[in-house]
Amino acid sequence: MTRNILTACLAVILAFVAGCRQEGGPPPAAPPPAAPPSAPEPVAEETAANPLQVPIPNARMLADDVLSGGQPTVEQFEQAAAAGFRTVVNLRTPGEEGVWDEAPKAEELGLRYVAIPVAGVEGLTVENARDLAEIFDDPGARPLMIHCGSGNRIGALFALKAYHLDDESTEAALEIGRNAGLTRLELEEVVKERLESSSE
Repeated sequence: MTRNILTACLAVILAFVAGCRQEGGPPPAAPPPAAPPSAPEPVAEETAANPLQVPIPNARMLADDVLSGGQPTVEQFEQAAAAGFRTVVNLRTPGEEGVWDEAPKAEELGLRYVAIPVAGVEGLTVENARDLAEIFDDPGARPLMIHCGSGNRIGALFALKAYHLDDESTEAALEIGRNAGLTRLELEEVVKERLESSSE
């Protein structure tokens, strides 16, 4: 009797276990191992020039967003507009060699155009330096491109600005002028004489 009961219990247990296996099904397969992370692609070295460095003659960056230099071409005007410039300042006079009519092209490209004619040495005045300084100091005018024939008049006006408007010493003003494009020694001598005479 006892043996029959044990046999029956064992049969029930085996049937129960078999049923559980059928309901649960085979255990889920283990997920495949994650692939090792791929190495990052090498970053190409930056070879493009600063977008503000439109290749005008004797190009200089007077600030992060102020380019100065010599006479730009029509194509360089287009490059300036494409690079995001807002303003072009021209220090040349209409009768100079190599001058072309920039104002209509600037208007076509959506550039603000400002003419401050500096007629050689006679045009190196505090008034012209002040007019240039107003534009240079205006954040709304930037990015800004300033040009003359070679960049020398730009440097001369910045020397005058430094001395008369920023209270720099004669030598400091001349150094500022050199950094801004004043490379002709004879023109630097003229600027120096004017700075020294104005301090007497």
